Amino acid sequence: MTEYDCNVAIIGSGPAGIGAATALTKRGVKNITIFEREADIGGIPRHTKHLTYGLLVFGRPMTGPNFIKKIMARCKNVKIETNISVIAIKQNSEFEIATVSGVQKARAQHIILATGARETTRHARLVSGLRPQGILSTAALQQYIYSFGTCPFHKAIIVGTELVSFSAIWTLWRAKIRPVAMIEANNRITAYRPAVLMAKALGVPIFYNSKITDIESDDKLKTISIESKSGEKHKFECDGVIFSGEFIGENSLAQASHLQINPQTNIPLMDENWLSSDVDVTLIGNAAHPADMGDQCYLEGLKIGNVIADQMNHKNDSIKSFIAIKHGSNIKMTTPNMVRMSHQSAKNIDILLHVTKQYWGLVTVKYAGKTLYQKRHRCLPARRIRLKNIRLEPLNINDKSSIEISLE
Repeated sequence: MTEYDCNVAIIGSGPAGIGAATALTKRGVKNITIFEREADIGGIPRHTKHLTYGLLVFGRPMTGPNFIKKIMARCKNVKIETNISVIAIKQNSEFEIATVSGVQKARAQHIILATGARETTRHARLVSGLRPQGILSTAALQQYIYSFGTCPFHKAIIVGTELVSFSAIWTLWRAKIRPVAMIEANNRITAYRPAVLMAKALGVPIFYNSKITDIESDDKLKTISIESKSGEKHKFECDGVIFSGEFIGENSLAQASHLQINPQTNIPLMDENWLSSDVDVTLIGNAAHPADMGDQCYLEGLKIGNVIADQMNHKNDSIKSFIAIKHGSNIKMTTPNMVRMSHQSAKNIDILLHVTKQYWGLVTVKYAGKTLYQKRHRCLPARRIRLKNIRLEPLNINDKSSIEISLE
């Protein structure tokens, strides 16, 4: 026994982790610990002072810090360890943590990975060039302005048009920083179309079908050049570039563990009950499906907390065999990305998918050569597309096929 042993270890203190802890305590599960590597709890929302939280949970808009405060008021009798990093998870629900006293081992009955997501960096987007000051993510921008009270630059370009990209525009305006332009690689914004009205109202032009071709700087950023697919070129004076969106799950901890990983997405395999390939480890929130809004992650956490409480009470009933879900081109990810099946009973499941580009047509689900689902959907990036009531028959123990999802 160590001082960090617990019944449930929750790694990450964002809305999903808080939601799971809240539901577990209401179900009577005791000795729950949330581990947070930073000094403050709340994840990304604690830096976000826009009124973009609370509608789904409380029926009214509120800032990120207020949202975290209100959901934490519901989270009773949960131990929170801050400034502690979980550095490894192992089989039998063992994990290692880094503390000021050194690395320590601990154990839980169940581990919940609620590690969240992060924006794709400039280099991961294959934007070459020098590395001057002034190149940030949206999360870093919000930290500078809202947490540190500093102004990192005066004229900024925003790369991307997801909801978080328009959040960046608002953050810049609040700080009296001029947003010069938005750059989008596709022929429409990724966020909902009405967001274009916000950009127009604030005088921010959007350049579609375009990408950055050059970054000019000395120690500081001076100009960037862009080029459209048609060959049209533009050059902007700016001292800041914000690479927004294109979220990826923060799953380095899982990827270094014994958990099986989906090779298409680098997200751990996760079934319809959010259980990983190890039934004692659950993956939730934006670590599993980057990136949903804070309200959605919190509500999912509440649901998952109840699922885990049931699973802990009937641990021996957990099915360990599963079918992997694979997806075709232009599909970013599916949730779940595997399905646990028994050899005796059939089941119906829903599958959520996200696409990488606009699509209108048939979505097909097949298993072992049989079509399980085929319906026409209008699919847009950054939207959840729900495939409902997919019927799965009892698993043939000799059939090693995967479930295949395609746009066709």
